[in-house]
Amino acid sequence: MKSFIRELIIGQSPKGYAALCLAIANAPVIDYSKVTAPYLLIAGEEDKSASMEGCEHIHASVSSAQKKLEVLRGVGHWHCVEAPEEVGGLIGGFVQTL
Repeated sequence: MKSFIRELIIGQSPKGYAALCLAIANAPVIDYSKVTAPYLLIAGEEDKSASMEGCEHIHASVSSAQKKLEVLRGVGHWHCVEAPEEVGGLIGGFVQTL
């Protein structure tokens, strides 16, 4: 996993990586209360980039009547890479409830 992430990062140009960091730093604050569509938030228990506190805040702020927060145990920030079958199952299960 570490080598995969390392390859993703060093495969980017420094200019491209800097532009991404700048875009994240200047991103507007999102009003999650305006989200009314069915909403599934999948979080990694060991995610060091998106804290559980932040995920819980987002989930609580969403106004959708159909919302769900799923926490993947033992998974970090790369949900689809670390636990693709579990992520697919969660999405499929959520869609079936709609």
